Order: sequence, then structure tokens, then C-alpha cells
Amino acid sequence: MAFALVAEVFTVIAPLFVLAGFGWLWAKRGRPFQVDSVSLLATNIGTPCLVIHTLLSTEIDRMMLGTMLGGSIAAMACFMAFSALALKLMHLPVRSFVTSLTFPNAGNAGLSLSLFAYGQPGLALGILFFAMSSLGNWTIGQAVLAGRGQLREVLRSPMIYATLAGILGNLAGVELPLWAMRSLQVAGNIAIPLMLLTLGVSLATLKVQDLRNGLILSVLRLGLGVAVGFGLSALLGLEGAARGVFLIQCMMPPAVVNYVFAVRYAREPAAVASLVVLSTLLSFASLPILMLFVLS
Repeated sequence: MAFALVAEVFTVIAPLFVLAGFGWLWAKRGRPFQVDSVSLLATNIGTPCLVIHTLLSTEIDRMMLGTMLGGSIAAMACFMAFSALALKLMHLPVRSFVTSLTFPNAGNAGLSLSLFAYGQPGLALGILFFAMSSLGNWTIGQAVLAGRGQLREVLRSPMIYATLAGILGNLAGVELPLWAMRSLQVAGNIAIPLMLLTLGVSLATLKVQDLRNGLILSVLRLGLGVAVGFGLSALLGLEGAARGVFLIQCMMPPAVVNYVFAVRYAREPAAVASLVVLSTLLSFASLPILMLFVLS
């Protein structure tokens, strides 16, 4: 029984390590990899197609759909409030770090683990969390960093329209022609491999320059994920795949895009890069324990 559980955990996390590892090795060997171009391809074509296909082809209980969306928003609010308080107590600049501690890597890593652990139903639930996290980061997150909102950028994001189309289509029971669904499926299949390769390349190129604060904030991020994930999942009465996906997404490290925003707005980019790298390594190291608990 124990061996079977360990084997199941390995099959879930192995693809993430393998694909991210390929990206890391590719970058370390000096091979060309246009992160911006690949990221645009994944976020503007692959991920929207993945979102629409998954939400239209997966049955999701309407109450669970609302619970996951509401729980995701509540998780972001808790992350932001608690991390802002912790940063003030540590006398660290709140504007520079609060977004990295609030918005997890619900795409690259979170969607992958949700899919590998629970199949299409898990992926659909993970997408709901990812959509709320992305929307929050592009609106509230950038407003915190820049001192102003970025509504124009949000309205230009295909992810927003894909999520709305997928949710409304799911609720209305829309059935697209077979050729359309297969086209969405093929295009969507590129999203997760590209995101994991990009994650590996990013880890290979980002530098750890602020080891002390990076370690402290990494532990804080993991602690917030554990506390908020378990607390809200119990409060919301989540069970089974919904609970597992929610815990996975809450415990993911900061999204790599937080470093991009830190560079854009000159908000301690070196320290944020250290936080992203170290928290990702810490998260990956704790993944076997997390998945053992979730899958058991």
C-alpha cells in the first residue's frame, strides 16, 4: 500500500521535474531559447485553447465552480494581507515583495501538477484558480507595484476571454463541433510542456543575489501556502480532487512573472529573483511530502 502510494506520487511529480530539468539543462548548455517568444506562444495561444477545451469538455458541478472561484479570490486576499503584515514586521518594503508572496506559480507548476494528479477534472479546477491568480496579478498586483492599474493590459489578455468563454460555455452546456474541439485540444497540448520548459530556463538564468532575504521570504511563502490552503479548504468544505488542487495551487512558489514586473517597475528585482529561485527550489524539495499527503 505504501509502495503504491509512493509510486503514484512519483508518476505525478516526475514529468514536472523532467520537463523543467530539460529547460534548465538547455539554458545551462547555452542553447538559444527565446523566453519572451515562447511565453507569448504559450500564454496567447496554448493556454487559452487549453482553458476553453478543458472547461467545455469537463463536467464541473456549478456549486463547486463557484466555490473554487470564490476560494481562489479568498486565498489571494489572505496571502496579500498576511504577507503585508509579515513584511512590515520584518521592516522589508511591502510594495517590492507583497505581490510575489501573493500570486503563486499557478500556471507553470500548478496546472501541471493538477493535471498529473487528477486528470482533466483536476486541470479544470486548477484553471479556475490560475485564472483568478492571473487576473489579480495583472490588476491589483501591478497597481501595487506601479501605483496605478493596468486595465488595458488585462483587456488585451486572451486568458480573460478564454476563461469567461469556457465558464459560460460549461454552464450553458455548449457543444462545439468535433473539428473545433480537436483543434483546441491540439493547440492546448503545447501549453504545459512549453510552460515547464520556460520555468526550467528561467531557473537557470535568474541569479540568487540576496540569499538571506530570499530564504526568509521563501519559507514565509511556503508557510502562507500551508496555512491558507489548509485553513480555507477546511472552511469551504473542499474534498477529494477539489481539496487536492486547491492545496497544490496555494503551496506553489511565486510566479516567474513577478520578477518581470519587479524589473519593469524597479522594485528590488535582484531580491525578487532570489525569492523566485529559492522558493521554487524549496517548493520542489517539499513536493513529495505535499503530494503524499494530498494523494493519500
